[in-house]
Amino acid sequence: MQAYWEEGQSEVSLNEVCRRANVSKPTLYKEFGSEDGLKQAVLSEYHKMTLDPLYEMLQQDQPFDQALDALTDYILRDHQEHGMPNGCLFVDMCQCRDQLGELAGGQVDAFKELSLSTYEAWIDEARAKGQFTTEIASRTAATYIDAQIASAMNLQRQGATADDVSAVFRLALSVLD
Repeated sequence: MQAYWEEGQSEVSLNEVCRRANVSKPTLYKEFGSEDGLKQAVLSEYHKMTLDPLYEMLQQDQPFDQALDALTDYILRDHQEHGMPNGCLFVDMCQCRDQLGELAGGQVDAFKELSLSTYEAWIDEARAKGQFTTEIASRTAATYIDAQIASAMNLQRQGATADDVSAVFRLALSVLD
């Protein structure tokens, strides 16, 4: 996961994964079935580590503006301070979806839909409480939020300063306030 996250999943060969993990290819294939199975497992682990906490945060009973601030803080946190590479492995895998096999590609699609559904449910709940009054359809707003998160993660991976990423992300989300 670390190698795929730091360098991009298409940049790290299976031989290199085996070398870094100090395992043989047959051992890797026995455990994961294929490189596609390995990437599917990596995505699942990444999801547990980074996306599940985000979804849990959005499902807490808090006003929309506070949840939006929490989302912003979570997205803009200093990855290196938390021992993580810059950017987002999930965003990277979404962007190269056509290079993934059936298992990892299906996992990307399922997690993408889960993200959009989670954002949409969060918006629907805020709308029901009168906290989200913008006349944007919930699915459109969810897709917009997802796109802005991806943009922030791409800026971070490209080495933009934390201040620049923060300013751009906050500006993008200001249409939801």
